Amino acid sequence: MTHAAFRRAALAVAALTCAAGAHAYEFDALDQLASQGEFRQLAEDLSATLAYKPQAPAEGLGITGFDVGVSVGGTRIKSHRIVERATGSDNVPSTLPTVTLRADKGLPFGIDVGGSYTLIPGTSVRALSGNVKWAFIEGGVLTPAVAVRAFYTQTSGLGDMNLRSQGVDLSVSKGFANVTPYGGVGLVQSRASDDAGRWARERYTQTRLFAGVSVNLLLVNLAFEADRTGDATSASIKAGLRF
Repeated sequence: MTHAAFRRAALAVAALTCAAGAHAYEFDALDQLASQGEFRQLAEDLSATLAYKPQAPAEGLGITGFDVGVSVGGTRIKSHRIVERATGSDNVPSTLPTVTLRADKGLPFGIDVGGSYTLIPGTSVRALSGNVKWAFIEGGVLTPAVAVRAFYTQTSGLGDMNLRSQGVDLSVSKGFANVTPYGGVGLVQSRASDDAGRWARERYTQTRLFAGVSVNLLLVNLAFEADRTGDATSASIKAGLRF
């Protein structure tokens, strides 16, 4: 993907984020949901939106390495009308925007650790995530890097809904000059409950497929990623420093 293509994609996602953020809404009307099934669908779309996303190749950072950046993204949800009922608002976009601050640090033996902080603009929704990745195949000139990762996400600002997710994924990447394509597959396990007791607790597992490309441009690292978690599709652009 060229620099110009990255720029166009970044501007498109940023415009979506700003437009959606102009309409404030809150998830404070869970009592307006019509059924337990709607509560489940709402939870699935929110976990697909907020659960930790890789946004990086499989290769490890190394003991002196770090990756710090900010990303903007959007998740096209299945439960748009349900979200409108859960928020009591008709201003909710069909693609939920996100802004994420993230940082990862390399450790010995191909291990990276990191964290991220995600928000949905125009709402009080926040998600705090942590992850550990192990590149058990470091990769080389002719061979790809392969890594396994575990993560945990805790959300807040969803009214009476308590939502948390955890998961694992397996990813592979191969660098070519300053461009590193990557992809992977994983599982996201979530638990959603209603603190007001109106809806029963839900536990569910969603499959995840993701693919992206990381590009180093002088001091700036850019990453574009597409993600399919359950029935929801996400796209994101990350910009930052990666050494």
